[in-house]
Amino acid sequence: MIEGKFIQTNQIQTHYWEMGSGEPLILLHGGGAGADGWGNWEKSLELYAEKGFRTIAIDTVGFGQSDKPSPEEFKYDHDARVDQLLSLISALELEKASVVGNSMGGLTSLGAAIKDPDKIDKIILMGTGKPKKESNGMKALINYKIDYDAMHTIVSHLTNPNFEVDSELVNYRLNLTKQQGALESYGAIMQGILSYEFEQEHLKNIKHKTLLVHGTLDNMVPLQRSYELLDTLPNAWLYVMPHCGHWAMMEYPEEFVRVTSDFLRNH
Repeated sequence: MIEGKFIQTNQIQTHYWEMGSGEPLILLHGGGAGADGWGNWEKSLELYAEKGFRTIAIDTVGFGQSDKPSPEEFKYDHDARVDQLLSLISALELEKASVVGNSMGGLTSLGAAIKDPDKIDKIILMGTGKPKKESNGMKALINYKIDYDAMHTIVSHLTNPNFEVDSELVNYRLNLTKQQGALESYGAIMQGILSYEFEQEHLKNIKHKTLLVHGTLDNMVPLQRSYELLDTLPNAWLYVMPHCGHWAMMEYPEEFVRVTSDFLRNH
């Protein structure tokens, strides 16, 4: 495992992982219990670095090793995550960066492109859009309690039926939810995710070249959400992955990095 780093982003101490050199590429994980930059992007970090990118996977506020302020004192909403991303780009003294966002991370990527378009280069969205609240997968996320079987169920719902759920991954995510303040932060984050929606006019104004990636077996965010974004974003492409759930970067890391790297390099 590579060594993590810390950097101050506004009032948040942000933890991140970095590999490689070249064009900056920031990876943003989703909002599931136990998510963080390493657990979600371990394979992608190395593969992107080999492709010649300076690859940075961050722990979003409330997750991983980043700060977890009390929900009574901090508003865990979409704007907080957007501000963290934009502040990170400035703190790392980057003129701009391309972003890869899974689910909640995709919403953050879009929000940053709306708020400060000059700081964002290209956008890759994976499994991004309004979640299907009544699905078994979302119910597992919403009702999560600190328990091995509960975490195993979440990982199973995030992936396709043929994905081998590794006990090491389950334990890694489980331990992250045991950190002080993690569960309280997570509850506040989930409430915000379920209630947030973009204004269509804001999305239509995003001019950045955007690649949408979606698995046909996504149990969290229906494939239809990417078709809706395809119809709304003026410069969007869509890549659909069969036999794939919500975690394309973990289920099929080589294909995911190959396709997205080609888009970043050649569009």
